[in-house]
Amino acid sequence: MSETEVDCMDGEWYGATMGHFIGLLVDVGLDPAVMFRVVEDSEPDDNGKFIRRLEVIMFPNGYVVDGLKAQNVDRAHKTLVALIEAGIVK
Repeated sequence: MSETEVDCMDGEWYGATMGHFIGLLVDVGLDPAVMFRVVEDSEPDDNGKFIRRLEVIMFPNGYVVDGLKAQNVDRAHKTLVALIEAGIVK
């Protein structure tokens, strides 16, 4: 493992804290929206710990509504729905 910054856009796995990952999401742009799903949970170990695999797709503002429609998303959090209805997120 390396402690130096690496290019996390190269398609390789990158280990990070949740805080760093959330910072990357926030730095993507103004008011991005995400679409996510749980893909699988590993079997829990003797202590009940498991690994959860997620898929995440990020949409920049201006492509949120079209992107969600293109992905056939029929469920959205109430805050995102309110932002879309208010015309803040498009």
